[in-house]
Amino acid sequence: MVPISALSARIVQLLNERDWSFYRLAFESGVPTSTLSNLVLGKCKSCNFSTLLNLCRGFRVDLSEFFASPLFSFDNLDDD
Repeated sequence: MVPISALSARIVQLLNERDWSFYRLAFESGVPTSTLSNLVLGKCKSCNFSTLLNLCRGFRVDLSEFFASPLFSFDNLDDD
């Protein structure tokens, strides 16, 4: 399982790159702002594939581009 902290950081990174708000991403992806907020604040223990796929669609990136970040390198992940 990918740590929520890495997913959260990647979402924030992509938001910053695009100068988007949670509201814009919610509009583009169909993911509720409450879900986005919970993901970014680490209140969720996991993220289902459907949500991740919708976020990628909202950002207009494929899954491989989403995960093509040093945040997801083996050195930065643990198995806890």
